Amino acid sequence: MTSQEKHKDQAGTAPSADLSKVSALHQAPGLPNAPQTTLQDVLATVWAGSLGIEKVGIEDDFFELGGASVVATQIVSRLREMFQMDLPAILLFETPTIEKLARYMIEHEARPGLTEKTATLLKQIEGMTEDEVARSLGSK
Repeated sequence: MTSQEKHKDQAGTAPSADLSKVSALHQAPGLPNAPQTTLQDVLATVWAGSLGIEKVGIEDDFFELGGASVVATQIVSRLREMFQMDLPAILLFETPTIEKLARYMIEHEARPGLTEKTATLLKQIEGMTEDEVARSLGSK
């Protein structure tokens, strides 16, 4: 049984798009379901890198994009480290879109606003060299 069939069994519906349609959608400028928050943007970047695709929309289903349980586990592990959050291993099976995952993370954050602040810092660090990060941390 494929991961899509397993997801179909859990969700009760068949995937609505094949990968060729999804890939074409993601390469279109002005993606209608583009990330709306910094947290969604960081999550989309993690998913895109892990799945080997250019862009991920906030309503795209992880399993329809070709995600498998091994990749889901890797993503959850990375998010635990990045956000210092206790996230369940089966998280992407329960929240298979960026929109649902971001909502879950905000609902379970230790302090209101902490997850979005962490995402903002991660985005700032993303564009910096190691020396710039070290200097920035040293100046605080």
